[in-house]
Amino acid sequence: MYQVTINHKKGKDTKVYTVYKKEEAEKDNIDYVYWKEATIGDYALSDDDYVAKVINRVEYPGNRGFSNIYIRFPWGYTFYNNKYPSKKLLASGRRTNTTFTGKPWHEVKVNSDKFKNLALSYIASNYNPDLAIDITFGAVTPTERRRYKRTIRTEAFRNMMKEELSSLLNERGLSEGYTLELLEDTIKLAKDKKDVTNLMRAVDNLQDMHGMKDKHLVKTTEKLEATNTKLIDELREEETKLVATKTTIEEKDLDA
Repeated sequence: MYQVTINHKKGKDTKVYTVYKKEEAEKDNIDYVYWKEATIGDYALSDDDYVAKVINRVEYPGNRGFSNIYIRFPWGYTFYNNKYPSKKLLASGRRTNTTFTGKPWHEVKVNSDKFKNLALSYIASNYNPDLAIDITFGAVTPTERRRYKRTIRTEAFRNMMKEELSSLLNERGLSEGYTLELLEDTIKLAKDKKDVTNLMRAVDNLQDMHGMKDKHLVKTTEKLEATNTKLIDELREEETKLVATKTTIEEKDLDA
């Protein structure tokens, strides 16, 4: 059992919604129905046995007599078409209630063509975020610029950028294997010439590749969460959960 707090607009009070496991709901004598049969205000059962109240449900007429249905729960939302009755709904493992998959917004968006272009511009601009934003998007508002800069700093964006760069290098024959061969040749030359400086640089690069420098670091993540609500089209509301993450890196005593 856990709780989700949502601040609804239009003068509605802040509401705290409880999400139960199936056995907890039954213990508390909470009546529920299968999620596809639930209407607004009902407690609905997901396919992984979580029970929560339906906040909103909207049905949109579709083609060939099948409807597209939107359902909002405290833990997130889903769309389904009654043409596909086998669709499953899982409530567990979601990290935000504002995206269809439950993944944070930046993880969903960074794989779009727009942000892939931003990644390439960021690399081409020698990692100048303002220049990269200007190249990719042209004139933007201060709010948009701050949002793009926050995205650039996320781990998801950096990982995507590495993948894009790796793909470009591979296209030009500069694969990881080729890089390792060059590094191996450099080490041999440095040993032959007794060039300690270049040998240490090579060792430093190898440590980075093996992640050896990260093993003595402790990563602490603090999440600050706030929730507000915005209109979804003219028919429904969607909760927007803003997650600010602060990551602290500190040295760990290797002898401890």
